[in-house]
Amino acid sequence: MAKCQDLVDLFKETLKATSPGQAIADAVTMRDGELLVNESAWDLHGRPVCVLAVGKASVPMYQSLDEILGQKITQSLVITPDKEALSACGAGEVLVGAHPVPDERSLRAGRRAARFMEEVPREALVITLISGGTSSLMCWPEEGISISELSRTYELLNKSGAAIREINTVRRHCSRIKGGQLLRYMPGEATLIDLLISDVPGDDPAIIGSGPTTPDHSTFQDAYHILLEYELWEDLPAPVRSHIERGLDGVDPDVVQPGEDPVGNHVQHVISSARLFARRAADISRSKGIRASVVEEPYNADVEAVAAWIMEQVFAGEHEKERPQLFLFYGESTVKVTGSGKGGRNQELALRGAQKIAGEEGICWLSAGTDGIDGPTDAAGALVDGRLIERAVKQGLDPADYLDDNDAYHFHEHMGTLVKTGPTGNNLMDVVFVAVNFEA
Repeated sequence: MAKCQDLVDLFKETLKATSPGQAIADAVTMRDGELLVNESAWDLHGRPVCVLAVGKASVPMYQSLDEILGQKITQSLVITPDKEALSACGAGEVLVGAHPVPDERSLRAGRRAARFMEEVPREALVITLISGGTSSLMCWPEEGISISELSRTYELLNKSGAAIREINTVRRHCSRIKGGQLLRYMPGEATLIDLLISDVPGDDPAIIGSGPTTPDHSTFQDAYHILLEYELWEDLPAPVRSHIERGLDGVDPDVVQPGEDPVGNHVQHVISSARLFARRAADISRSKGIRASVVEEPYNADVEAVAAWIMEQVFAGEHEKERPQLFLFYGESTVKVTGSGKGGRNQELALRGAQKIAGEEGICWLSAGTDGIDGPTDAAGALVDGRLIERAVKQGLDPADYLDDNDAYHFHEHMGTLVKTGPTGNNLMDVVFVAVNFEA
C-alpha cells in the first residue's frame, strides 16, 4: 500500500524532472547557426548574444543555456541569491542580491542590470532568463527613496496578506527598472527574447519578478488602492508615499504601458510553471499505479480559505474504495502575519489542512514550496495525516495556539512533520498533494 512518506519522495522526484536547466534544454536548441526557441528561429551568424539572468533559478538556467550556446554568448550577467554561485556559475559577471527583502547588494545588482542593458550593441540578440525572486534580488528605487525605505516597504507588503499580484503592483510603482522599465535602458533596435519560469498564479509575465521587461497595464492608482486596502499607507516611509502621490498627480513617470514597448522585436516564452510541475507529478504517480488528478485552477487566497477549498475539491472528487488516489493542487496562499512565531505559508497551510482531515483514516497532506524555502525557515513545508492533531493534543500541544502566533514551524518541528529539501534552485510557486487511501 502507498505510504504518506511517498508524497515527499514524489515531490523530490518531480523537482528533478522539472529543474530550471531542463526547462531551458526543452525550450532552446541550436541548429545550423540558428537559435530555436519553441519553433521560432533567429540567425546568430556574426551576431552578439547578451544574456541577463535574474532570480532564484538564474544559475541553472544560465548554465543550461551556456551548454547550448557556448562561445556564442558575448556578454553575460547573472544575479542570484546563491553566494556559492560566484565561482561556479561560469558567466561573465555574477552578482549576489538579497531575498526576500532587498539590501545594498540588490541595489548594486539593479543598477548594474540597467548599465548592462545600456551596453548592449544595437545589432545584438538579448536573452533574459527571469525567475521568482527577481523582485528583491534586483532593485533600483525611484529617486528620493533609499534602499532601506524600499526594504521597509517590502517587509510591510510581505506581512500584509496581500496576493503576489498586488504586492508586485506596488513594487513596480516604486522602481526604475520594474514594470517594463528595464526596456528603456537597451537599444530599441536590438532583439529581445524573455524566457521565464513562473512563480505566480496565472503565469502573467508582468507579475513574474515584477516584470522588468514586460509592459504593464497597472497604474499608480492601482498601487495606491492596494496600500489603502491592506491599511499600509500610513505605515509607509514618507518618501515612498511622496513618490506615489507624485505619480498620482502625473509628475513621476509610470511603468511602461502595453503598446509602448521601446524594443521593436521582443518575444516572451513562459517555459515552466507550477501547472507543469503538478502535471509531471501526476504522470509519475500514474506510472506507479496511483490514480492522480490535477486540479487545474490555481489557488490564491488566505491559507484558511485555501485549506477549506482544497478539502471541498477532494471530497467532491471520485474515490475508488481502497485504491490509492492523489489530488494535486498548485498556487500561492497568503498569510497575514500578526504573531511573533516562526513559519511559512506552506507550514501553516499544512497545519490547517491537518485540522481539516483530523480523524480521517488514510488521508495525507503535503504542502511545500518548490524553491525549498518556506518563509524565513530551513523547511520547504510539512507532511501531515489525519491522526496528527490527535497525537499533538495527547502531547499537550494546541494547534490553534501555534496558528494564532504564526508559529507553525515549531509545531511541526515538535511533531516531526517538517519537510526539508534545502534550496532547490527552482521556484514554481507552491504545491499541495492530498492522498486518499494511503498508509500513515
